Amino acid sequence: MVPRDDFDDLLERIQAGDESAAAVLFRRVQPGLMRYLRAQEPRAAEDLAGEVWLTLARGLPGFRGGLPAFRAWVFTVARRRVVDHRRRGIRRPISQVEPEELEGRPAPDGDPSLSSERAEGLQQLMDRLPPGQAEVVRLRVVDDLDVATVAAMLGRSPGWVRVTQHRALRLLERTAPDRP
Repeated sequence: MVPRDDFDDLLERIQAGDESAAAVLFRRVQPGLMRYLRAQEPRAAEDLAGEVWLTLARGLPGFRGGLPAFRAWVFTVARRRVVDHRRRGIRRPISQVEPEELEGRPAPDGDPSLSSERAEGLQQLMDRLPPGQAEVVRLRVVDDLDVATVAAMLGRSPGWVRVTQHRALRLLERTAPDRP
C-alpha cells in the first residue's frame, strides 16, 4: 500500500490540492482495494471501486489519522459499498444475458424484434422523411400507437397526426425505388 513514512506527507499534499499526490495514493491503494472487491463481488468490482473512490475523495480533505486509520477507512467504505450493492441486488435481481442470446427472439408481446437488417432498412426510410413526419410514422406504424396517444405525446391534434402520417407515407411511396 503506502509506506508509513510517505503517508503523512502524501496526505498533506492531497489536502493542499496536489493532484499528483492523489494519483500516487490511488496507484498504491487501488491494487489492494481491487483484490478485496474482486473477492467479494467479481462482476461489480470496478463499479464498486469507483464508488469507494468517490467517497474517499469527498472525505480526504477532512481526514485525520495515520496510515492504519486510512487503511481501515478504505476497507470500511469498500465493505459498505459491497453490502449496499448486495442489498440493491436483492431488491432488483439482475441476470446477465449476452446480446447474442436475444437475437431473433420474439418480444414479450409476441411481436418479433427488428433484426439489424430490418432496422437498417427502416432507418433508411426514416432518413428520407422530415423529422416531424419520421417521428409520427415511427410512433404510429413501428411502435403501433393510436392517433390519440401520438397526438397527446406530440402536443398536436389527432387530425394533424393523421395528415402528417398520410403525407409521410405518400412521400415514401413517391421516393421508393422502383420494384421489379
